[in-house]
Amino acid sequence: MVEAFFGFKKTPFGDSPDPKQVFASQAWNQLKARLQFLVDHHGAGLLTGEVGSGKSTAARSFTAGLHVNLFKVMYLHWTPGSTLDLLRQVARELDLEPAHYRGDLARQISQAIVRLNQSKKQHPILICDEAQLLCHPALEQLPLLLNFDMDSSRYLTLLLIGQPLLRRTLSLQMHEPLRQRIAVQYHLEGLSREELDAYLAHQLKAAGVTQPLFDETATKGILRKVNKLALTTLRLAAARPGMPVRVARSAVRQPPGPHAPRAGRGRR
Repeated sequence: MVEAFFGFKKTPFGDSPDPKQVFASQAWNQLKARLQFLVDHHGAGLLTGEVGSGKSTAARSFTAGLHVNLFKVMYLHWTPGSTLDLLRQVARELDLEPAHYRGDLARQISQAIVRLNQSKKQHPILICDEAQLLCHPALEQLPLLLNFDMDSSRYLTLLLIGQPLLRRTLSLQMHEPLRQRIAVQYHLEGLSREELDAYLAHQLKAAGVTQPLFDETATKGILRKVNKLALTTLRLAAARPGMPVRVARSAVRQPPGPHAPRAGRGRR
């Protein structure tokens, strides 16, 4: 209904935004520079942000631009589990049949990482999303994956992505070895008030509409919340005959409800 009513080629403000069409906010540009530094110099990085701030989309967008012959991206969307579960996931991402015992498995992974760098000239990047859910023993295992005996080469790049809880977890003394290896860290904020209008226009244009459909906004926000409120507003406008195409700024600022503000004036 929304597509036909407004003439969209696809539904805007979706739950799964296209990584190739990330809005170039100030925060995204800063994050992109830090991720590029991490990839160029290798090592470990930390990306945090509130739920829905666009952390995963930003990471996927950045890695999508990496040369597939030079980098092997291993993306783990983690759920709670043991250290052995983590190592098995990493092994499978490396196209290995996981060894049965933990020590053998860790050695198997390390050897595969070295082979990728030396034989295939391909640098592996391990991304652990929702890393705040990792158990303490699993986090303690990660520095060992970055160690390669007496070799000073950095054969693996590690990026931890998670909610602010992850920073507090890493501040514990037991995670000092991992924390010392983190060379790049960034906390992704929501859109600023100045960026929100441009973001709404960006999403509409990506869906095939250049006409502004929202009145001037007066807020800032987390991307997922903005997307949800904007799409809900468009659906309400499409579902109500006679409602003007231009929708009120207040509808973007709060979810519809019994006391939600009415749509603003449109063109007659």
